[in-house]
Amino acid sequence: MVVFSELCAHGPLTYYAKEFPNSVEDEFREMAKKHNIWLIPGTMFQKKEDKIYNTATVINPEGEVVGRYNKMFPFYPYEVGVTGGDEFLIWDVPNVGKFGLTICYDMWFPETSRTLAVKGVEVILHPTLTGTIDRDIELAIVQATAATNQCYIFDINGLGDGGTGRSLVCGPDGRVLYQANTGDEMIPMEIDLDRVRRSREMGVL
Repeated sequence: MVVFSELCAHGPLTYYAKEFPNSVEDEFREMAKKHNIWLIPGTMFQKKEDKIYNTATVINPEGEVVGRYNKMFPFYPYEVGVTGGDEFLIWDVPNVGKFGLTICYDMWFPETSRTLAVKGVEVILHPTLTGTIDRDIELAIVQATAATNQCYIFDINGLGDGGTGRSLVCGPDGRVLYQANTGDEMIPMEIDLDRVRRSREMGVL
């Protein structure tokens, strides 16, 4: 599974909002099929009727769109004119486990992650675009959210205009499994979902 950061394809301008499906999403579908991977290619602004959403697409190894998630809590003033979504996206990876999505500012509202955990999600994927001074606070929230919901969290931040880097992976006990630096980086990571199941049955050990 490969996960990219928020708005990495076209940047943070709603001017580039596109209707879905579109040619960019089709290219990502071809990539997923070619490399036989699950792919979450960050997010793009979606134009739907008279509204704009910040949307993440989940693509399976067959190149099929499993679902799309609209960010629930747009971050103002950066996302003026963006409408918040009202539905969660949860999907099963066969023989692996249950995954869910939040996007950037969503995680500042604990009900989002808690709802995913209550619904059985074991891994929360969290594309983000944080270029502000609150990155340290956001990293603390990621750790706390992983611990209180006993799940893995992949917090993937962009670089340059797309963020200040320092992507973070936390385990179900809240411990940091990996923290990236502020440069370009790939984070290969193998996780054990039995840790989530043990933690939820016996408590964080």
